[in-house]
Amino acid sequence: MTKPATIQVHVISHTHWDREWYLTREEYRLRLVDLIDGVLDRMDSEEGFRYFHLDGQTIVLRDYLEIRPDQDARLRRRIGEGRLLVGPWYVMPDMFLVSGEALVRNLALGHRIAESFGAVMRAGYLPDPFGHVAQMPQILAGFSLDNAILWRGFGGPRAEYWWEGHDGTSTLLLHLPREGYCNAFRLPLAADDTRTSAAAEVVAREVSRTSASSVLLMAGVDHVEPHPALVRLVEEIDARPGLSASISTLPAYVDSVRAAVVAKGIALEVVQGELRGGEEYAYLLPGVLSARTCLKQANVRAQVLLEKTLEPLALFAWLCGDAHPQGLLDHAWRTLLENHPHDSICGCSVDAVHDENETRFARVFQVAEGLTERALRALANRVAAPREGSIRLLAVNPDVHPYSGLIDAVIDLPVESADPSRRLTPDLFEMPLDFFPRGSSICALTDPEEGPVPFQVLRRETALRQWMSRVDVPLGVHVDRLHIVFAAVLPAAGFLACDAAVGTAEPAAGPAAGPAGRVSVEGRSIESDLLRVDVNDDGTLSVLDKRSGRVYGRVAEMENVGDVGDEYNFSPPGLDRRVTSRDARDVTVSIVTAGPLRGALRVESTIEIPRQATNDRKSRSAETISVPLVLEVEVDLGSPVVAFRLRVDNRACDHRLRVLFPTGAEAVRESRADSAFGLITRPAQKPACEGPMVESPVNTAPLQSFVDAGDAAVGTTLLSEGLMEYEVLPSPDSGPRLALTLLRSVGWLSRDDLVTRRGHAGPGYETPGAQGLGVHDFRFAFVPRAAPPTENTLFCLGRAFLAPPRVVVHAGSGAVAPSLGLRQSFLSVECASGGAVVMSALKKADDRDSVVLRVFNPAATPTTVRIHQPSLIEAYRTDLREQRREKLRVADRAVAFSLGGRKIETLEGSTSGAG
Repeated sequence: MTKPATIQVHVISHTHWDREWYLTREEYRLRLVDLIDGVLDRMDSEEGFRYFHLDGQTIVLRDYLEIRPDQDARLRRRIGEGRLLVGPWYVMPDMFLVSGEALVRNLALGHRIAESFGAVMRAGYLPDPFGHVAQMPQILAGFSLDNAILWRGFGGPRAEYWWEGHDGTSTLLLHLPREGYCNAFRLPLAADDTRTSAAAEVVAREVSRTSASSVLLMAGVDHVEPHPALVRLVEEIDARPGLSASISTLPAYVDSVRAAVVAKGIALEVVQGELRGGEEYAYLLPGVLSARTCLKQANVRAQVLLEKTLEPLALFAWLCGDAHPQGLLDHAWRTLLENHPHDSICGCSVDAVHDENETRFARVFQVAEGLTERALRALANRVAAPREGSIRLLAVNPDVHPYSGLIDAVIDLPVESADPSRRLTPDLFEMPLDFFPRGSSICALTDPEEGPVPFQVLRRETALRQWMSRVDVPLGVHVDRLHIVFAAVLPAAGFLACDAAVGTAEPAAGPAAGPAGRVSVEGRSIESDLLRVDVNDDGTLSVLDKRSGRVYGRVAEMENVGDVGDEYNFSPPGLDRRVTSRDARDVTVSIVTAGPLRGALRVESTIEIPRQATNDRKSRSAETISVPLVLEVEVDLGSPVVAFRLRVDNRACDHRLRVLFPTGAEAVRESRADSAFGLITRPAQKPACEGPMVESPVNTAPLQSFVDAGDAAVGTTLLSEGLMEYEVLPSPDSGPRLALTLLRSVGWLSRDDLVTRRGHAGPGYETPGAQGLGVHDFRFAFVPRAAPPTENTLFCLGRAFLAPPRVVVHAGSGAVAPSLGLRQSFLSVECASGGAVVMSALKKADDRDSVVLRVFNPAATPTTVRIHQPSLIEAYRTDLREQRREKLRVADRAVAFSLGGRKIETLEGSTSGAG
């Protein structure tokens, strides 16, 4: 008989499993095997030990079974019974340093694995990420998860709230206590005569936070096994008057809270949008945005390659009849997701962990680039061969919107075999191999339908390339390698074929630049139809926006300050010397390319900065060291973008290097940056906080590919590849500026002497690799603007910067029978005038022969979207797991639907031309 009780005490037996952190994956795996062995044994032998949570992840199952394959059936039985709880995630990711699409793939993979073992935990468990994105309620809802259990990023004192996402989706938010996911882990460790009173204190504290008469005791912590005294502890709590305690589950806790809220009509407080505060409650750890920048750069490049390039191209090739590389794609995604746990991608682990992260990224690139080349070649092989003496370039646009602008291409012209003794036949190699005279170049470029195409040879070089064969060893081939740029308009989700005439003569006077004029470069200046860029004596730039007549001064100024913090938090020394481009010396400017389509300058300089922090970490050393900087500045015809490539040879420790840009405005009140499936508006300066803080609030904030700041008449948009931290800097002298963090060089995983955080955030281990010594390459861009750009414009700028069209060369032999024209669109998306729609994914469905398109509306205003696919037969709305929810009407090979403000939609289409 159940006794009457007013308070339900849900004791959660769990472990928090950072797969890698202050130990490596393999070192932790030793403990994981012991843990799961012990849990399974205990479930067999101890009746009261009913449930155990494996931290909301499924990757631990693979890690365990690779060592204990004989335990597979036993593991599946307990998961199927609902006693061993796994999922919904594959890994526990950071939310701001990975893409929205990566979050979806993470949840989808976690669900697939958990369900294959018997059951997925129906709880949106987010115990430790460093803040939460605004669209997380909608993402969870896309997997039929109606709750979120979280800790950091929010400082509310209550245990239960409604969390309203960016689009209005509401989910039950269950807020973990100040201790986080471990408020009860020490209770079983207490002595017999103090355990009951200690438990009563914890329960009382949690009772004071609840409105629903259900409290959560999290009996676990990082990498620990369940304590032998846990069942006895629960029995002791249950024996207290007014309490009903049990070893419970997170879904049971969610259900009890929801039932009480409904039954009692409890009006919970509503929390809205992204959660990046609560510094009075728990550490946010914002310095991870810029710790070990190289990891963030590699991750963005890998995500873009998989999401924005490879998956669409593999889909196009599959629609043309090629086999789809699903297994290799899945392998690439799984490998990438292994780098997304918060301690991994955040760069806040020991050096050995991040060495392995870099190796994983390299593996992703190797697979993804190889598959991308195969997909491009499959398309090229289905286009008719060019006439003799020409090569055919296919410029492929993976986006669902048309592309207009300059396109980069690398063309290898084979000139001779490196092994003249080998007999060469056309059918021997995987790619066509036709030889050209040494010294050949592109004499003309032509769109067969539209006529001459403006182009420019940027540079040429000789190289040795391996021509691969399935039946013979690779052949070394000497090539003349041409780097060119040409202007074209590409169809949506398709390609354009252009013919390049090859000869030994250069174009007579260079190709015509077209009606927009030409880019000219002279001395220290680049001038185009839209911009004029001048290099100042200290290496900064002055940029004239010809559209507005406004001059932006001191563009791309370097700023260096001391950082005596750790991987989690920036912390300035008490005494510091700020070094900027004004202190630069040995500034030289040279012309890289002089137009007519692209102009580029190289600016070389050196800054002298303190070598390191002093021993007491209160200042920086008097000894300085030279840090060389090489900045390449590019301007394209018809483009408002000033693009930068920066090489930094970091020779100093304990510092932060940023690049600064003027906004042109007198005051900036807010910034706009992209986040998972949306655009976030943030105040330029965080409101002042009252009361004691465990961590100092900061004005630095995350971006994915762009940030915009200014006022209603003037401002600046910055584009970034893997530089994930920005700040709006007030400046009484020069006006507000945008800062983009390049490097944050620190030498410790955690320290307890920071001025920006109270106490340790992890073990106090030295991490010399986090100093980032050596050469770094960065890509970013500056876009001056007048009125604030629309949401659609901002996402188009970011997309074009990160994922430009790809070009493949069709040399004219060895192709299959041509089946494609010279201009092809596989799919297009249109929205109502003034509307916005952004592609997140374009891919083959995971388990069906159909096309999946995921889009989102970054604007608050709903819009109507029309999708056209030449062979479309049926169309469906699906959830984020690609499970069909609603059949849509198809008319004229197209489907139209309403896309709500800030909504994510996933569409599936069956076609007559698949596979």
